[in-house]
Amino acid sequence: MKKDWSAIRITLLLYLIVLLIPINYYLAKESLKSIKSDASTMNNLVLLSGTIQALSIEDNLDKKETLLESIRSSINTVEENFINFLPNREYAELFRANEMFSLLKNAYEKLEKSTQNGTETGIAADKVSIEINAFSKLAEEMSSYKIETALNKLYISLALTMLLVIILIFFVRTYIRLQFFKHTIYDHITGLYNKKYFETVLQNSKELAIRHNRPLSLLILSINNYDELKKSLNRADFEKYLKEFGTVFSHFFRHSDTLCRIEENCFASIAPDASLTNIKKLSLRLEQELQSKLSESKNRLNISIGVATYEGSGSLSLLEEARKNMESFSAIKLGCAL
Repeated sequence: MKKDWSAIRITLLLYLIVLLIPINYYLAKESLKSIKSDASTMNNLVLLSGTIQALSIEDNLDKKETLLESIRSSINTVEENFINFLPNREYAELFRANEMFSLLKNAYEKLEKSTQNGTETGIAADKVSIEINAFSKLAEEMSSYKIETALNKLYISLALTMLLVIILIFFVRTYIRLQFFKHTIYDHITGLYNKKYFETVLQNSKELAIRHNRPLSLLILSINNYDELKKSLNRADFEKYLKEFGTVFSHFFRHSDTLCRIEENCFASIAPDASLTNIKKLSLRLEQELQSKLSESKNRLNISIGVATYEGSGSLSLLEEARKNMESFSAIKLGCAL
């Protein structure tokens, strides 16, 4: 079966649109992972605040050391999961979170030194608490901004996906309409009009010829060895040969003529305003044209040409008369002899 690359391209586009849906889900999932990390950071900051308060009132050195270790671990966790977390780099620079976190670390280092020196730790602990509160507020604002940005990206992505689907539907409908029209009136191999269209145009041309009292002629060409030619070639080569033959046949006639493939082995040309004398001369010129174009072809072609002109009377139709006249002439052999 002949491949329709337009249909294949549309199918691939449809698959691409379908693939965008899980991609949107993946992007949303990655954003949620980042937001989940922010939630963990806020929990660590709350834990830090409580631990700092406990440290400020603790007198036992061993317990102070334990609390300091807990604070140090929480700060390192915040630094790893929030400040140095790759998805947060852009937002951390935007909100200057690195600078704020540095102030928090410096305040903690002073608190740690105060406990090691045995001095009053209350003032140092208060400073750390102030920095923790300031950083917590910044982290909350940064997290809210990230959520809003992630949702905006998701909405835009979904909107683009919907737009692409709408565009695809439009193109599919247009393609189906064009293909329906094409297959209704065209022969898909040669590109010439088909028999159904031929009958309609022939009837309309006949009515116009009667109304305006003008001549109407018909030329038909039959490939006598069609079955033999079809068996000698594979499908692709045979269709290619028919297409080339149809091109030679169509380029010979006027733009006002209607060129059709009315049967598998039969081609026709409806020629308005052409008299019997003109159509006979045209048939001779067509024979010479085909002989010139197909003389070097490796495929032997045995054809017959018949013509007829509408004269306003007679029991035979224009097509039947052309067939009858075709039988009165000997077949024309084109291409290489067997």
